[in-house]
Amino acid sequence: MPRYDDLRDLPAELRTSLAAFVSDLDGDTFVLSGLPPELSGGVLARYSRAKSGLRLTLANEFLDARGKPSAERGSALMDRVLNAFGDDSVGELEGMHAGLEDLSQLCAKLIEDRRIGGSPIEQSTRYVVYDRRDETGRWRYLRPEEIMTTTLGPRYLALCDRAFALYTEAVGLLGELFRSRLPASAFTIVGTRNGQEVRLGQNELSGDDERKAFRTAHAFTVRCAALDVARGLLPASTLTQLGLFGNGRYFTHLLSALKSSPLSEANTRAASLERELGKVLPTFIKRNAADPQLSRRDTALREQAEALAVGLVPETTPVTLLPSDALEHDILAAALYPESRLSLRQLRELVATLPAETRESLLGIYLGQRPSRRRRSGRALEAGYPLTFDLLATFAEYRDLQRHRVLTQQRQHLSPELGFSLPPDLGEVGLESKTSELVAGFEDLHADVRRAVGPEAAQYVTLFNHRLRFLLGMNLREFQHLAELRTQPAGHHGYRALVQDMVRAVVARYPFAAACLEHVDWSDPGERIARQREQGRLAGRLLERGLDPSLDL
Repeated sequence: MPRYDDLRDLPAELRTSLAAFVSDLDGDTFVLSGLPPELSGGVLARYSRAKSGLRLTLANEFLDARGKPSAERGSALMDRVLNAFGDDSVGELEGMHAGLEDLSQLCAKLIEDRRIGGSPIEQSTRYVVYDRRDETGRWRYLRPEEIMTTTLGPRYLALCDRAFALYTEAVGLLGELFRSRLPASAFTIVGTRNGQEVRLGQNELSGDDERKAFRTAHAFTVRCAALDVARGLLPASTLTQLGLFGNGRYFTHLLSALKSSPLSEANTRAASLERELGKVLPTFIKRNAADPQLSRRDTALREQAEALAVGLVPETTPVTLLPSDALEHDILAAALYPESRLSLRQLRELVATLPAETRESLLGIYLGQRPSRRRRSGRALEAGYPLTFDLLATFAEYRDLQRHRVLTQQRQHLSPELGFSLPPDLGEVGLESKTSELVAGFEDLHADVRRAVGPEAAQYVTLFNHRLRFLLGMNLREFQHLAELRTQPAGHHGYRALVQDMVRAVVARYPFAAACLEHVDWSDPGERIARQREQGRLAGRLLERGLDPSLDL
């Protein structure tokens, strides 16, 4: 096949073939589409090594004599550049959408921990009701291999069944409670009258479309309020669905992390994801591998953390904004943090008292053996942000804040040890006693599972409203984004209150920062039906566009 030096030299039939894959044949800005997997990444990779532009490179090197794309050529180039030469950045030139269904909340967090190069979206427990059994009559929760192969399996099944049954009962009773708090007569939606946006009550509606939009918006608002409270009764083993877009480098690191996890669920999911990605992006994910050092490191750090914590009671302050101490102390405290129950402040104080040789030994444990630069160290080396928060909140609230990725996050193991947050609304509907009994059952079984199979698998035996300790480190710009987004009325009342306290702590230390946080919403975070105004506005927008609002209900 001849080679061409100028796009204008391409024969008409080749230009026609090329036009199927680029949006503009002659301009200096264009979009690629319709190429086989790996070929588009291969074409882009040639930018760094080819004299010609991308379209001419595509025609000369990646289309056959019939003008058809050759996936083999793209894969061969990617193998040469990505795997033979080790050009990691090329791994970001191709991406893929994936669906991961029926994985536990715990495994979903492991996947969402991978921050760079991937965009996950998860089935929401704030909008979706988890009150249905599958075709075999089983509730939607994971039966972990680690637990089910022990004598604790039957207790685990009975306890999770109780949690789902109580959740289902709570959803119905809380729906009635919130309908009484927000009757249809007190609800409004946005409508248009004489070209102006106005608030419309139940008796001011006109036409079937407005009435349907009103009913749907009111029902959705009440249901979301009920689910916001009831979700605290779901176990961490609850199954979810996860949609994911990521580039090749992201999937490589994700597979390595899942393979290195001590959880059999994560290992199994890694195998199935690798198999499916191999059908589409085989070259991009070749270099993934389990790292056996990680589990040894975590075990050694856990032993060190437990020895240091003897005689100490973990702090329970919900929001602590920490000062930046000596960087070495910050890093070592952050290294111990995921394997400890102590606060970051307590760990920093302990580290500061250690002899220099002990600190050197701790750092050696954390770093482990690094045979190459690709064996990167953990997130403790990210310590030293101007804003570092040690937070204590429910697992449910953490799940919402974990979605912020332009920052450092670390969390401790899920456990009942820091207590359960009992929503007062459950008492109002007469479920406080049943909830307390359920929580006690989870606490007992968690202790038994931890002794039998270890702290990692014991995390499945917790509930969404068990408290979790986690840290967030960030600069002021990321905090601006987090604070102004997570205090909006549509947010969950639990994390709204937490983030408002975070803002207070920042402004108390740095008064100038108040000017950077002007869109923080200070309205009552205890209001369980705070999203009613937003839902009313949304109903109006959907009406205006002629869209059916009932599909999400």
